This record gives sequence, C-alpha cells and structure tokens, in this order.
Amino acid sequence: MKLIFTLMPALALAACIEPPPPPPLTPNPPGSAYRALGTEPFWGLTIDERQMVFTQPDAQPVAQPTPKVIVGFAGEIYQTPRLNVNIVHAKCSDGMSDRTYPDKVQVAVDGRRFNGCGGV
Repeated sequence: MKLIFTLMPALALAACIEPPPPPPLTPNPPGSAYRALGTEPFWGLTIDERQMVFTQPDAQPVAQPTPKVIVGFAGEIYQTPRLNVNIVHAKCSDGMSDRTYPDKVQVAVDGRRFNGCGGV
C-alpha cells in the first residue's frame, strides 16, 4: 500500500506529459509520388507505393519495388539490391537555379553515388 502512494505522484505527472510527435513520413500526400533530381550528371528519381525508378538521359531506367521505409533520425531511407535512397529533411539548392527544395537526397545506383534535391 505504501508503494502505491509513493508511485501515485509519478504516475500523475507522467499522464500530464504529452508524447513526442510521430516522425515525419514522406513529405508528399498519400497516393502521390515523391520526386528527386540532380545535376552534373542529370538524374531523376520517383518513389511511389509500388516502385522506385531512377532515370538518367541516354540510360535505361533502374526500377525496384519500393521497400518498407526506414525512418531515420533526419529523414527516410529506402534500401533495395540496386537502389539505396537517403532523404534528409534539410533545405537544398540544385546548383543551377534559384529554386530551393525541402530535402537533400543521396542515391546509390548499382554502387554509383548521386547527390541532389527532392520533395517536388
């Protein structure tokens, strides 16, 4: 009985503390595709519920089924045998325009690394 009275103030205080907000998911609404791009060399990436597709001019697209997202400390991570995508929620400039994007995106395609911006 003494233990119950000792724990009651701690339990009451814990009930008043709001839980932290859930981590952000992909910034696009459900059902829409996430898009990223890069320059030098030019590339594009689209992620939807079914697949991830990496494109480059004059090259065959690389498509992989969209894996379960890993919610990291700074953003989302997608890992497949051929495509690895790391989305970091930090402002990004594509280096060729005045446009600012909400995310920095790193993509590894068959071992080659590409850096760019996303959230379009």
